[in-house]
Amino acid sequence: MKRRDKIDTLIREFLICISALIVLVPLYFTVLNSFKPYSEIAENIAAWPKEFTLSNFISAWNRLDFLTVLKNTVIISVFSTIGCVVFSGMTGYWIARHHDWFTKTLNILFLCGMCVPFQCIMIVFAKVIGLLEFGNHLYGVIISFWAISLPMSMFLVSGAVKSVPLEIEEAAIIDGCGTLGVFWKIVFPLIRGTVFTIASLQILTYWNDYLMTQFILVKKDMRTLQIAMQSLFNEAFFSWDTAVAAVTLSILPLFIFFIIAQKQVLDGVTAGAVKG
Repeated sequence: MKRRDKIDTLIREFLICISALIVLVPLYFTVLNSFKPYSEIAENIAAWPKEFTLSNFISAWNRLDFLTVLKNTVIISVFSTIGCVVFSGMTGYWIARHHDWFTKTLNILFLCGMCVPFQCIMIVFAKVIGLLEFGNHLYGVIISFWAISLPMSMFLVSGAVKSVPLEIEEAAIIDGCGTLGVFWKIVFPLIRGTVFTIASLQILTYWNDYLMTQFILVKKDMRTLQIAMQSLFNEAFFSWDTAVAAVTLSILPLFIFFIIAQKQVLDGVTAGAVKG
């Protein structure tokens, strides 16, 4: 049995190493070549830089208008994530605790929304965006993200709420706690592992989204990182030195965020794994 456990452990470690290489190798080449001039990149992309240069980053910073596009991306990502957590949390809680025909019908409609890709409703969505005058407004993208991401997030929250003992909520209600108080003070701390998972996945989606933002934001001063990146690649198709530096700049803020927030995320997952 011990030998079998050792073999299982070795297989898992091997698969983890392979997965890590699949993720880290492209990242390594991107960051490495961002410090090299174009001539060295063309000569050998795997070679260590003969002379480190920051001119690629300066060029990418100016051509991206980095501070502007970073501000737009941060605003969209942060407020979209907050809204997704709030609305999906309360909706998922309500659906999990109410079993009447209206709630069941609403739940089925939400589940149907999970099965429809955005590309299938893009034309109709464009008409709605025009009628609501959401075009070229950051709040238009934020509200659109709330609508698109709500079904999946609500589904995950609803499943997590069902694992919370109903007796805890009943005791809180007897003590005079209202519906909102029960959710935010009692249920939310117990499901925060799921909530942190949703927030982490969604902020990655919002940060890296291109289609939705390109669809709504047309003005140059409203561009996000991904739109600016695409524009830069179109302009500098053969300027790989600037292009890889721009990619490094685009992933750096999110990388720093997860480094800083990883303790809170892990604590939330651990707390969410323990039932009250």
